[in-house]
Amino acid sequence: MQPVGLYAWGGPGTIRLLRVKYHAPRINEASFMALYDDAALAEAKDKLGVTDMWVTFSWGFSNATEQPDRRFIVERLPNFAQYDIAPHAYVQGLNLVTDEFADQDVFCRDPHGRLLPYSKGRSFTCPNKPAARAVIRQRVEAACVHPFAGVFIDNLMFGLPPFLVRQDYTSFFGCECEHCRAAFRQQYGYALPTGPRRSPQQIADTLDFRARTLTDLCAEMAGITRSAGKVFGVNLYDPYWHTPEFHFGYSLSGLAPHLDYYLIENHALAASNRHLLPLIEADDKPVFVVSYRDGISHDPAYTQADLDAIWSEAAALGYYPALKATEYVTDGVWHALDMSNIHAPRRDACPPRADLPVPSPVPPSGWMDRRTAELGSALYAPALRTALENPLLARAVSRLKLDTRVMRTGRRYGPTP
Repeated sequence: MQPVGLYAWGGPGTIRLLRVKYHAPRINEASFMALYDDAALAEAKDKLGVTDMWVTFSWGFSNATEQPDRRFIVERLPNFAQYDIAPHAYVQGLNLVTDEFADQDVFCRDPHGRLLPYSKGRSFTCPNKPAARAVIRQRVEAACVHPFAGVFIDNLMFGLPPFLVRQDYTSFFGCECEHCRAAFRQQYGYALPTGPRRSPQQIADTLDFRARTLTDLCAEMAGITRSAGKVFGVNLYDPYWHTPEFHFGYSLSGLAPHLDYYLIENHALAASNRHLLPLIEADDKPVFVVSYRDGISHDPAYTQADLDAIWSEAAALGYYPALKATEYVTDGVWHALDMSNIHAPRRDACPPRADLPVPSPVPPSGWMDRRTAELGSALYAPALRTALENPLLARAVSRLKLDTRVMRTGRRYGPTP
């Protein structure tokens, strides 16, 4: 049987997370609460042939807050066994709910000591901080106690990505907390640059530093997971659409030995995934692809034609289809997948799709680039937080789909994965 995935965030934790992440969302709570029930899994198996589901275990709240969420999924694990569906425990850790960890030294910092926002209500954590590493480790270990098939770490990002990249100059990116400063000096023999990176060597060393850190983190978590007899994976986003060393912090070649499958999340529902053929044809690991049209908070319920296109392209290119099962917004209401109006997808109905454009070479910096990087680096984190936390600005960002525009823009340059 060909593997088929369902990216399925459900239960009370997902409802709570949506209320933290968005301003006054309208939520069909019943659809999220029913996602792991017997009837829903039966339909997923019968109509979609689902073999693997990524399910909510930890959204990045405190342990005390999350206990009902973890009980909710653990109590429903026998349902998955009944339909021979492998449940992968979703673990958040590289960003956490800011207010719930305000008294712990877990968060990334910008050059001025300010937190780095991931979304409204959440901030990036630093994997070089012992307390942050301990939070992630504890959640992986907690998931391994239960009969999940695997553990999955989402949002594998080490601090903020750069907003400007040139051959010899970039804006601030990553993290500049005291732990990163100490580790960077020990490894490279000079101080971690403050703010922009002002030479090719500073850029290369910062990229290497972040990639080594995330490789080390994943090696540790994969070791824990595999020792428990489970498979390990992470959300790679799309390392062939965006250069991961810059925009996420990892190196695919460094992570590969620690992953049991590749899971790609991108915005290619209306485009082609042919750019992933080098990864698919390598044939060393299963490749699951989750493609959005406009992304979380923007996509309404997918049509049967959308499902047919996903399954058909997967069959043509040789990857395993994975469908997002939640976080749809239809007529202003958040909801989970309603399978009552869909049927088994066709595998021979792939419409023509445009390939991604070939990325342009990164130019050297000019005076205006350097000035923008200098001024913008100081404002980057607080401006982003204001845009996320202010209801009017957040609504404007959403209506303009600025997040979608960023993720759809090809940012592929520098070293290959």
